[in-house]
Amino acid sequence: MARIEETVHIEAPPAVVWRVLVDWEAQPRWMVDARSVTVLSPQREGAGVVLRCRTDIVAGLVITDDMVVTDWHEGVTVGVRHLDWLMAGVGAFELEPTRHGTRMTWWEELDPPFGVVGDTVAGVLAVPHVRRVFRRSLANLKRVCERVGEA
Repeated sequence: MARIEETVHIEAPPAVVWRVLVDWEAQPRWMVDARSVTVLSPQREGAGVVLRCRTDIVAGLVITDDMVVTDWHEGVTVGVRHLDWLMAGVGAFELEPTRHGTRMTWWEELDPPFGVVGDTVAGVLAVPHVRRVFRRSLANLKRVCERVGEA
């Protein structure tokens, strides 16, 4: 199991950050590896929402990452479980109000295929790459939310 966690401070209130986070189809605006996000379930909010994200994993290789929302606390936490064998695991966006905005943490616990070999490859190659993707994505999210918060 590989854990990746990154945090950013956003100078916008949690309500603004939440709206941007759960605007599913707009996530590729800030999430650098997301090509598209589609809601597959009839519901768009709450536990049980099913999402499909076309994800650029490396060098133009695109996979389909299906996930289900497992944890939903309005304005605070949205957690997901990845449903595919290659992208198995769980993750969440967690928001915490601060004096000047929102502390946003994005974490994922990925369970790579192929046992010990998969864990080793993930630790050496995937985790550093995903950590960079998270950092770049969170910097983009910060810019988007701060622009929205100014409007």
